[in-house]
Amino acid sequence: MANLFPPGQNSPDRILIIKPSAIGDIVNSLPFLKGIRHRFPHAKIAWVINKAYQPLLEQHPDIDQLIPFDRGEWHQTKLGGLKTFFFLIGQIRKFKPCLTIDLQGLFRTGLMAGLSGAKFRVGLEDCREGSRYFYSHRVKYLRPGKMHAVERYWEVARFFGCGEIIPDAPMQPADDSLARVRQQLGAFPKPWMGCAPGARWHTKRWPPNYFSSLFTKAMQTHGGTVVFLGGKEDSEIAGEIQKNLPKEAPCADMTGKTSLGDLVAWVSQLDLLVSNDTGPMHIAVCQHIPVISPFLCTRPEWNGPFGQLKNAIQTTVSCRGSYLKTCPKMICLDELVPDRLWPTLENELNQWKSKTQ
Repeated sequence: MANLFPPGQNSPDRILIIKPSAIGDIVNSLPFLKGIRHRFPHAKIAWVINKAYQPLLEQHPDIDQLIPFDRGEWHQTKLGGLKTFFFLIGQIRKFKPCLTIDLQGLFRTGLMAGLSGAKFRVGLEDCREGSRYFYSHRVKYLRPGKMHAVERYWEVARFFGCGEIIPDAPMQPADDSLARVRQQLGAFPKPWMGCAPGARWHTKRWPPNYFSSLFTKAMQTHGGTVVFLGGKEDSEIAGEIQKNLPKEAPCADMTGKTSLGDLVAWVSQLDLLVSNDTGPMHIAVCQHIPVISPFLCTRPEWNGPFGQLKNAIQTTVSCRGSYLKTCPKMICLDELVPDRLWPTLENELNQWKSKTQ
């Protein structure tokens, strides 16, 4: 694959990365960021991000500037959306990028790249909504349709001569958030077992009673505390899970009570996390926290916990990995029962126990 900036020749001094959302996608692009920083150590790097996800990257040492925008304002009125968009373009052009990289691959992000003022505008070949026409250079996959998201983004890094993938790209929780979390968790017995029972799609959600059954078995054999993580919309699910745990089971329900920045800190202190295919799962992987994840409508080989794919337990039904957001039958739930996940969870608990003895 051609190298746009061969070693020894002029390198870009200002690089703009466009990856506004969502949590999992941003986290999966961090190895790419690490590679770009390693390849161009003296460049200024800016990142365009949805304001809602800004706390994820505020502490990142490889980013010099965040360019946030309020996605919600885009949908209030057409006029308000245009004002927000062109204000964002003004912020981008003020940065004066030499190189713009669009990892999102949608029309609006392609347009951002096209209006960024950068001479070099790079994106993936299989991007959507015609965004490819805004790029000066398009990157093809080595294995189209068969790559994990981390590997897909790394193809762009490889285009710049980054070589083999850098899997270690941890997130840094803020010191004050970390101190608060350690103080709160310190009163609870270990192991600290995280539970992220929510997901945006109904078809990604493992049933609450399955979580209850799995954690009941874990607490009977290893003790510990269940730490519930998620947004306000997950509080009811967390309550249902907790209601079906042993009566005196230690629990810390943080659903709807943490900022996104605090969530990074909470996840960093866990001993393991049981999570649906959702943002906290990817944050945990990035923090080197063991995860155990049921996979229903999505494919672990594309979107699973990178580096821990053996802990992504996929249903065996014929319609697995359909990526349907709604399903009237959900026959996968008859097959992907708690006993399917227990051996993986038990193995992680035993490893935790051996490390702490």
